[in-house]
Amino acid sequence: MLMVAEGYYATNNPFQKHGPKGFTETKMIGVRKLFVRTDLPGVGQDEYTASIDESKKSVTIRTWPPPPFINIAFHPRIYKTTTHLKCDCCEIGSFTHQVSDGVLRLVITMTPINNQDQIPDVQEEGRHRFLHDTDNYAAEFTGHTLLVHPDLLLPEGSPPRMAYAFKQLPDGSAHVSLDMPGVSKGYFTAEVEDGTRVIVTGRAPAVSHDSNGRFYSAIAATISNPTGTNLVFTVEGGPENGVLRLNIRV
Repeated sequence: MLMVAEGYYATNNPFQKHGPKGFTETKMIGVRKLFVRTDLPGVGQDEYTASIDESKKSVTIRTWPPPPFINIAFHPRIYKTTTHLKCDCCEIGSFTHQVSDGVLRLVITMTPINNQDQIPDVQEEGRHRFLHDTDNYAAEFTGHTLLVHPDLLLPEGSPPRMAYAFKQLPDGSAHVSLDMPGVSKGYFTAEVEDGTRVIVTGRAPAVSHDSNGRFYSAIAATISNPTGTNLVFTVEGGPENGVLRLNIRV
């Protein structure tokens, strides 16, 4: 998790090297359609609920842990994320939603309230873009301090779960996980360098209305070798729900 002089390229993920930054990206894709992309690493495609509040001004997504028969090395993460309409002229008419590779994508259709439909489309679209569009290449997303996911629900007294986790297993092997939302099988590499380091990369192509794809790179693990002999170890695993999970066996 090396930093450049300016800090991490994306303070939401220490492994991201290119592409739009931030846990969430929002933008208008028409006069009254709002697109939202939110990273929810570790969440499967059927592990959440979606609902509109009574005021019809916000959509809430709440996730739940995977089924107990799914074997994961770390405590599962639970998120609650809410998207609010920032204008006072519309309400939510309908929305579609999908989670894939640890990324939630919403498309919200906004309907005008009262006589707001009489406003010219060009004027209304400009106002909506000003209120809702985010600049995910802004300098504020680069820095020296990594951020905790704002939608992560933490049990009282529990430390925040960050983008990297390591665990020694009883058989002497190690399990590591790295958050790479948007990366699926076939879009990652894991290689052993100099016989001691596991180097990984991941590519998350742009999907739906994403502004662009993202690229990740990291040293997943360094194997100590006090004897100086040639170590032989294997790396197994791959991305699952936006998390690169690897078992390293010496």
